[in-house]
Amino acid sequence: MFTPRTVVLFAACTQALFAQVTPEQFAAIRHEGLERSRVMAHLDHLVNRIGPRLTSSDNLTVAAEWARDTFQGFGIADAHLEQWGEFAVGFNRGPWWGRMTQPEAMELVCNTDAWTAGTRMPSRGPLLPAPKDADELAAAKGRLNGVWLLNPPARMVKELGAALEAEGGFGFVTGRPARAGGRGGSDLLLTGGNPRVDFDRLPNLPMVRLRSDCYEVLQKHLDDGRQVEVEFDVRNHFRKGPIPLYNVIADIPGTEHPEQFVVVGGHLDSWDGATGTTDNGTGAATTLEAARILMAIGARPKRTIRFMLWSGEEQGLLGSRAWVQKHKEELVNYSACLVHDGGTNYLSGIAGMAAMHPQLETVFAPILTSSTEMPFQIRDIEAFTPIGSDHESFTAAGVPGFFWNQAGRANYTHTHHTQYDTYDAAIPEYQRHSSVVIATGALGLANLPELLTRENMKVQRGFGGARRGGGRMLGVVLDDDGVTITEVTDGSVAAKAGLKAGDRLVRIGDKGIQELRDLRTALDDGPPQNTVTFVRDGTQQTADITFEK
Repeated sequence: MFTPRTVVLFAACTQALFAQVTPEQFAAIRHEGLERSRVMAHLDHLVNRIGPRLTSSDNLTVAAEWARDTFQGFGIADAHLEQWGEFAVGFNRGPWWGRMTQPEAMELVCNTDAWTAGTRMPSRGPLLPAPKDADELAAAKGRLNGVWLLNPPARMVKELGAALEAEGGFGFVTGRPARAGGRGGSDLLLTGGNPRVDFDRLPNLPMVRLRSDCYEVLQKHLDDGRQVEVEFDVRNHFRKGPIPLYNVIADIPGTEHPEQFVVVGGHLDSWDGATGTTDNGTGAATTLEAARILMAIGARPKRTIRFMLWSGEEQGLLGSRAWVQKHKEELVNYSACLVHDGGTNYLSGIAGMAAMHPQLETVFAPILTSSTEMPFQIRDIEAFTPIGSDHESFTAAGVPGFFWNQAGRANYTHTHHTQYDTYDAAIPEYQRHSSVVIATGALGLANLPELLTRENMKVQRGFGGARRGGGRMLGVVLDDDGVTITEVTDGSVAAKAGLKAGDRLVRIGDKGIQELRDLRTALDDGPPQNTVTFVRDGTQQTADITFEK
């Protein structure tokens, strides 16, 4: 007679029987990945010794060469760099700081975008409100030598810049007050930048961005009629190109089908406002560690496992897209692509087409029962949807590309592209566990009897009016905190529910929304008919939302 306990045991035995990673192999992977882990050492070297890795920076080239040598040090003979393109101008960021000297001494927490001008020395001078129109500019002329201008209107930056350069002004300072009713995002300084600069016409004036609390102090002093003096030293350096740019590739050859591949990777580049830890040092480190684990246990996959660390991801998936375009004729032999680019939270699941579920279940059978504290789930989705990482280059070419689901106590929004993306944000036990999951998934996919099925595989193009909003599209553009709506798309689900710019998302159904990835998961996991809870003008409200089935 089958009792419920018997059924559970039978299911577990059945999973083990048909798993693509044997119990002995999984035990070896767990031991190597948990007891002998090197993942935090990889991360430490990458983000602390090398540092931030902006595409076109010297640090990125050093990181690529180090990663290649590290793969080779594991015993992977075929580890190499493959150039995918070049940038006309390189950019290296040096140290920077700011302070107010009058009417009181105060440190100013600040940053600048990449590929923008810095100062040539510590530059101290009066801070003046930027002229807002032609009349105010005319009145200010003759008084701009050695000054900083606060919050220039975007429409007048070029004209104001010319006036500052003509009179020897220092540059611009920008900021904004803390968002009323916000979730605490006012202390975040995001770093971005546009690499399309001409070395013969480089920008000359810095645009310094202040943290909100620092901005508010300066603005209050000016509003009160006080004389404000500030000093900034920002060492941004341009390098004449062309700057060659590389992907790092390392192969563990397949024993039965060496011409077929499973790709495991993440992106090596980062923004340079911090050290690029959770975006994406953590993913690069787990990729390296998965390779080390498999080599250490003597894994002999049936298909080739190709580890890839791309660059240019932050500028638009440039490295992976270029690689896929160059190798598109080979992609019929690629089974899947696994990308870790979601920060330090543990890998909690994988989502694929329903037809893939049986194969994925045999691949991840050991993981499904390996940890009660860090559970793993295989989810069925209606289509592969864009969220902005390198797996999309593969899904666009018809290769199943997976972006891991993640869960845990880390707040990705707090570190993503911000000044807080530093080594201390990484969670060691999550990094170790995720490395085990990746190594197991890579070996399991490589050992499948057949390539992962592409039956009924669907790929959704574009964000559908939601910035990284997940499989179901709410139809909103979100602020940098990932929860505050800045724009609602006409005719969208959000518009029909009555959501407006300024609303702050709190819940989808009964799932709380604290950051962008919470929204994606809540939308994908919820029913077609659900509710959205939001705060508007300090009052919490709830509205019905309906998605097409």
